[in-house]
Amino acid sequence: MRCLSLVATLLLPFTLLGGALGHATEKPNVVLVFVDDLGYGNLGCYGQEHIHTPVLDRMASEGLRFTRFYAGAPLCLPSRCALMTGQHMGHSRCRVNGGGGNHQPIAREDMTLSRMLKRAGYTTGMSGKWALGDEFLGNVVEEKNKDGSGALYHHGWDFYYGEPNQTYNHSYFPKNVYRYDPTGLVGERTPRNRLEVVPFDNPGGRRAIGNDYRHDRTAEQALKFIDAVKDRSFFLYLPFTTPHADFIVPELEAYTVEQGWPPAAKAFASMITRTDRHVGRILERLRRHGIAEKTLVIYTSDNGGLPQFDEIFDNNGELEGFKGNLKEGGVRAPCIAYWPGTIEPGRTTDQIFAVWDLMPTLAELAGLPCPQPTDGVSFVPTLLGRPQQEKHDYLFFGRGNPKNSYIVRAPHEDRSDEDILKEAYSKEVSVARFPE
Repeated sequence: MRCLSLVATLLLPFTLLGGALGHATEKPNVVLVFVDDLGYGNLGCYGQEHIHTPVLDRMASEGLRFTRFYAGAPLCLPSRCALMTGQHMGHSRCRVNGGGGNHQPIAREDMTLSRMLKRAGYTTGMSGKWALGDEFLGNVVEEKNKDGSGALYHHGWDFYYGEPNQTYNHSYFPKNVYRYDPTGLVGERTPRNRLEVVPFDNPGGRRAIGNDYRHDRTAEQALKFIDAVKDRSFFLYLPFTTPHADFIVPELEAYTVEQGWPPAAKAFASMITRTDRHVGRILERLRRHGIAEKTLVIYTSDNGGLPQFDEIFDNNGELEGFKGNLKEGGVRAPCIAYWPGTIEPGRTTDQIFAVWDLMPTLAELAGLPCPQPTDGVSFVPTLLGRPQQEKHDYLFFGRGNPKNSYIVRAPHEDRSDEDILKEAYSKEVSVARFPE
């Protein structure tokens, strides 16, 4: 798929955005909330009847709700790689999930959303689960204390707070996290080529309970980042680990306490509601600083929902399959776009889009030529309610044969799986570059 030409892209803020519902004539801030293992049916605005998500439901009623939006993969790591690099599983670097604290990193040469938006003058911040580089200088795990290719300080970030390792994020009361802040945006400066350890008041251990709940501290740092960059163009990436197992919260939500659900199900629901509340704090902070109408907020999930508690919460609605399955329920995700004054309230779209569309979409909004090659299309026309939306022929998930692949077809796509696979899958990794 191709993005707009350079000339058209540079004219975008004065043509598309200036003529939208709002009056924005400058590139928007972007807040991208990327939650973990949230199913298509886990939000009220997607039919959930038990879990309370008032903030996200209001975002949907005042923004745009996607009904056929897809994660990058049915599992975490390849989905995050697709999101960051604009390549689907047939072309991306990270195609398997890994485990045990060991995961395929991205390469130093790989284009990322953060690196791309730095080119447009954005200040970039991340608070949460990076997952694309286990090895970095400053790591308390001795064998991983090395300058790895996926170390986040190589990939365009001005600020970071959290745990980069995918596996270690699943402890909600860890002994420590890390921060990276070489210009002192949110606190004392750190070195430019290493992360600094932030100790927590917790005993450690995956299921141990302590005083510092990782998810709450992640949200607090996101708010501090917004405070620090409110007068600049910024990109804030919030890869929350909730509601991934283990299902642990500091306290249950009141509405769950008297339910006859298992304790883990109560915690699962409480994790989703707690995240909903943190999203509300983000929106309120944007309003307080007078930048809500200058900020596009996107909320989605890294893969389909879980089989746990499905008999209670119907996590994926009527979709077949769950996280880990190359089926509709493994890859379709809820997605909400919220941009007051620019996105017309209460809209829905059934166009097929995926996380790898974020690269061309944000490139267009930032007034950049889109790095090529990309498997994505820009959905800016859909955000703005315009008819000129480029459409996918298909979305591809999986590996190089029909038994290990899943293809989502547009209505006009009638080629066989074998013919699509010849086009969609390559053993070679695609690395995007800005056009010369």
